[in-house]
Amino acid sequence: MLLISFIYVILIFLVLRFSVTVFNFLSNPKLGIYGRHFNDQVSILIEATPDKQSLMTLLKTIQEQDYQHLEVIIQQYKESGEFNELNRFCADDSRFSLRKQKTGSVEDEANGVYFLFLGTHTLLRKGLINSLIYRTKVFNLTLLNIIPTQNISGLFNYCLLPLSNFVLLNLIPLRLVRLFSSPAFSAGTNQCMFFDAAIYKKYEWHRRLKGELPEAVEIVKAVKQEALKAETLLGNHLIHSYSVEKQTDLIHKTGQRLLRSFGNNILVALIYLVLVVGGPVFMLAHYEYSLLILPVGLIFLSRVMISFLSGQNPLWNVLLHPLQMLFLVISLLQAIYSRILNKTKK
Repeated sequence: MLLISFIYVILIFLVLRFSVTVFNFLSNPKLGIYGRHFNDQVSILIEATPDKQSLMTLLKTIQEQDYQHLEVIIQQYKESGEFNELNRFCADDSRFSLRKQKTGSVEDEANGVYFLFLGTHTLLRKGLINSLIYRTKVFNLTLLNIIPTQNISGLFNYCLLPLSNFVLLNLIPLRLVRLFSSPAFSAGTNQCMFFDAAIYKKYEWHRRLKGELPEAVEIVKAVKQEALKAETLLGNHLIHSYSVEKQTDLIHKTGQRLLRSFGNNILVALIYLVLVVGGPVFMLAHYEYSLLILPVGLIFLSRVMISFLSGQNPLWNVLLHPLQMLFLVISLLQAIYSRILNKTKK
């Protein structure tokens, strides 16, 4: 009886996740490419990192944007080293400026009507900024958070990088982030955050939430708690991201990112692993093979839909699904272990 009950729980959770995926697929929560053009000043705020090559690549894609009403402020920290090439780049284009570390944030010096926070490992395409402004104006948004399309190369990266979108699009109906004011419907990434500058200066969420770089999900929740509007959408090839981390670092960062998607709740993360990974393995060992067509079909269709939404190769994600689930377990358990270890030390 207990065995049958567990199988029912696995199937119900699988059907619920599939329903969320279908909702996301049909609602197509991507940033639209709009034909409108604006002239509002936009302040792009970037934190310089030791990865100078990635930073310069990002700045060149900003320079090539079709939107000209920009000021780009790069905040340099002591550990980021010297940036001779960056200094020359800023000298050649007056829209770009470099700020040394100091008390306060670069937001204090920004003059734009909108603030665009970008991660270093992102690449912008033409039309992004006009589309961000249009979406923000039409829906009166305080925060528009965009999840970049991932550029993935290599077998190892394909085993890890798709996991974030797999978990997100299986659990959160993205369209409901804007439609429901409840903080429970929150999702986001630090790689592309577009704010109404006047409202941002009033609340200063990065400072209020403590730490140098609070997670985007927490900022989305904080925006909603002030009865303001926030939205999270997929990048739709208007913005791309890529990974340059070593394999061990990538496993660690993926695990931390996944754990944060569960609100850093270890119990919820473990239950998710049991139902999503342990459940299918258990069914494969104890279930009648003739009845496996339902769970296998739902998993297959989910991976295909999520792949198309994320701009990834569906064939690779279907073929590598067992390996990706293995890496999901490894990365998430490592993150859980690290969190427990840190709590013990404190």
